[in-house]
Amino acid sequence: MDDIPALKMNFSQSPTIWKFLNDDSFVRGLMGPVGSGKSYACCAELFKRAVQQKPSPRDGIKRTRFAIVRNSYPMLKTTTLKTWLELFPEDVWGPLHWSPPITHHLRLPSRDNAAGIDCEVIFLALDQPKDTRKLLSLELSGAWVNEARELPKAVIDGLTHRVGRYPVKADGGPTWRGVIMDTNPPDDDHYWYRLAEKEKPVGKFKWKFFKQPGGVVEVPTDKVPDDMPEAQGFVFSANRWWKQNKKAENIDNLPRGYYEQLLGGKNLDWIRCYAKGEYTFVQEGKPVWPEYDDGMMSADLEPEPGVMLHIGLDFGLTPAAVFAQKMPSGAWHVLHEIVTFDMGLERFATILKSEIQSRFPKYDISIWGDPAGAQRDAIYETTAFDHLKTHGLLSRPTASNDFKVRREALAAPMGRLIAGKPGFLVSRKCVRVRKSLGGGYHFKRVAVGAGHERFKDQPNKNEHSHIGDAAGYCLLGGGEHRRMTRGATTNHKKGYYIARQDFNVYG
Repeated sequence: MDDIPALKMNFSQSPTIWKFLNDDSFVRGLMGPVGSGKSYACCAELFKRAVQQKPSPRDGIKRTRFAIVRNSYPMLKTTTLKTWLELFPEDVWGPLHWSPPITHHLRLPSRDNAAGIDCEVIFLALDQPKDTRKLLSLELSGAWVNEARELPKAVIDGLTHRVGRYPVKADGGPTWRGVIMDTNPPDDDHYWYRLAEKEKPVGKFKWKFFKQPGGVVEVPTDKVPDDMPEAQGFVFSANRWWKQNKKAENIDNLPRGYYEQLLGGKNLDWIRCYAKGEYTFVQEGKPVWPEYDDGMMSADLEPEPGVMLHIGLDFGLTPAAVFAQKMPSGAWHVLHEIVTFDMGLERFATILKSEIQSRFPKYDISIWGDPAGAQRDAIYETTAFDHLKTHGLLSRPTASNDFKVRREALAAPMGRLIAGKPGFLVSRKCVRVRKSLGGGYHFKRVAVGAGHERFKDQPNKNEHSHIGDAAGYCLLGGGEHRRMTRGATTNHKKGYYIARQDFNVYG
């Protein structure tokens, strides 16, 4: 084992990373642009903790066990594992065991006066709240969540009660326990933003967040030289001038001109997130509603007295609700939203009823939901609509839950102009609806070839999809379905709809 090289990583020129590595907060987060050295820092942190672990009184071995978590196995293999193996290659530290869960055992024997090391690393994919059950049997010293913005907070919460449980007291107990996280900047409605910028948990087991400088800075036009600015390191992209930030970290380990090469052909949101390191919503894939223009279709809206209020519901363990009015002119105004995560129908119904009573107490209300909610629950033998009825919420299924029909119910009014204004407007306060319509609900890109992009036929079900579907059910039930099917034939075998004044299914 004498040929094992030392792990030499110098973070002295990266002040934020240096502070991160020298902090002992129970949960630590490191956020920065691409290329800023976040993943390498987290790898180094785990190994540092393995080296600092006190030896077992039984045999003098320093024992630790860490979990490294990513949102999916493909991403785990193509990114996280590649970084780990670059620092801890298999030909030096021994082979990975690829049978799930993937594990890597780093072992160094005791020699001279130095204690031996036995560091077990478990690689996991935990992209859904339900996946936290994978953690239930783990006894860990600590954990690293790689690209934390892509994982639900339930995963982080699950890890916090699995760390500090290894090694056992007979082996001296853990010298350190904690959860470290790294990420590119998330959106400003993400739990990371809330905890890092607003709530800032404190106490003995506090959470602490570190934000690295951006890789680039925006340069005012009047500060850009007229003579060959590109030759002087200035890059023009997204109708703005940019230059590498003098305070950017990890520059010495990046190719020359790394950040300049990233900027070409990128939109402003992409640059702000991945190069400038700011909290930003970045559209991924092909939007379900490319017709939506947030600049034109978001507005300051208030409920119109005397106009029916329609509520659209999407069920499941992430139920959502959208409140909207169809104005006398025919324009739709989306006024309010409810977004929940990992919540049953009972609690959701209580919240829904409370919101109706507090915000819209004097309005006639029509509630519409996913027709799948008309199916009886296998345990309680009641439908979602029946359950809502027990709370005094009379709701009905829409005529269809076909995705294309639901999409068109929203797309159609987006294409209308009524008295010079869009036929579809969303309150600026409905942040989740706007994010969903703006590309949060999207079709995943599956291939790029011959100059063309290809996307999946079905949209990506994510945290933005439920509120988007709720909006679709709201407008379907509120009249868009009748408008879409007016004059349709009655040929059921060919899949046509019947155009009737009262088409809604009451179950």
